Amino acid sequence: MKTFLVMLLLLPATALAQTPASYAKRWPLVLSGEQAGAYRVVLDREVYATTAWPDLRDVDVLDANGKPVAAALFGPEQPTALPARRIVVPWFALPATPQDAGTSSRVSAQFGENGRIVRIEADSAGTGTTAPARAFLVDLSGVRDSMEALEITWDPGTPREASYRVEGSQDLQAWEVLQARATLVELQRGPQRLLRDEVSINGGFRYVRFVPLDASPALPIRQVRVRLDAEHLQQAVQWSELQGRRTSEQGVESYVYQGDGRYPIALADLAMDDYAVGEWTLESRDATDAPWRLRAGPWVAYRVGGDRPSASPEQPLASGPARDRYWRLRSRGALQEQAPTLRLGYRPEVMVFLAQGTPPYALVAGSAAARRATVPMPELLDALRRDRGAEWQPSPAYLATSASLAGDAALVPPPTPRDWKAWLLWALLVLGAGLVVAFAFSLLRNRPPA
Repeated sequence: MKTFLVMLLLLPATALAQTPASYAKRWPLVLSGEQAGAYRVVLDREVYATTAWPDLRDVDVLDANGKPVAAALFGPEQPTALPARRIVVPWFALPATPQDAGTSSRVSAQFGENGRIVRIEADSAGTGTTAPARAFLVDLSGVRDSMEALEITWDPGTPREASYRVEGSQDLQAWEVLQARATLVELQRGPQRLLRDEVSINGGFRYVRFVPLDASPALPIRQVRVRLDAEHLQQAVQWSELQGRRTSEQGVESYVYQGDGRYPIALADLAMDDYAVGEWTLESRDATDAPWRLRAGPWVAYRVGGDRPSASPEQPLASGPARDRYWRLRSRGALQEQAPTLRLGYRPEVMVFLAQGTPPYALVAGSAAARRATVPMPELLDALRRDRGAEWQPSPAYLATSASLAGDAALVPPPTPRDWKAWLLWALLVLGAGLVVAFAFSLLRNRPPA
């Protein structure tokens, strides 16, 4: 923890000291939970289409005051950027009367940004006498990933058994029964201990409430976590389909394509309905005057129909992911008049950032002048992991609808500043040379007679 605090003290000299430049677009970030320390946000197609640089140096995270926070870009397979399996979510106690155990209470809530509950009030449906809060509500509005279960942590030591009806809702008005009866148990006999502290959930509800079905004491809840579905946490391959045109360059017949973003392309394929059997080679470059570089092939592309249709597999790029704008497809045989559809696949990258400054946070992209500061993010996350547990990972954050900032004007490079030091040096040199010439003429004019 001490190492982490020292690193945070050093960060203002790097990330926070920069003056925010003009960006083309801004995406508000929706945090899955509070007090997570660090978050991860998966970049989408719009971010890749907005950035101006191949290395995504102009993609950054700003706080509410427009100051950049410590952030770094990672590939989806890097351990630092792996998604969290469990997320701490807020919960609220709901009063219920002993006479009405098993019935629901009327819930009214005050909402903050993105539907998150700030304050909640519940009126019991029975008499005015209420027991200690035994019903409770869990706010899942900040989680957009697929969920498996809710894990409830309470103060250990006292044997207990409590049964609940579990209900889900999107608006706190209409409720749907998820489980008619769910039991939470903690029993111990000598060294043996029986613990059931989780409830399976599904359906994508924003709010889940637990209504008591018996007169058991209220659970001394300390924390509620949602466990995410491990299968849905894997980043699926995204495909970008490009339409090309036939061209001839230095006697080479080929199809040329132009991409619309700086995607980390790692796979290539041809649309099934657009080509016949052929042997293909894929090349790319980032500028029209740059040389072409071999990316994949030669490989044989085919499609076979019938009872068991099959097609050629996707081709990985031999040189690793490439962000080039221009792509060229060549064939060993004769080319068709119509260019086939080129499919380029990539896995979205992840921006990891620390919860510094003043929330809410926003992701920005598209600037010819801005450059994201370099920070030791793996070391910072390791320090947080030592403080919060070995299984801790940055919590998810999600991109909201983008808003335009400076637009295309942010992509125009600023004028090259004049080097006044060089001009001053040349002026001094010219002045010195003039003084030497003047001194020489003065000596010649005053030369004594022979």
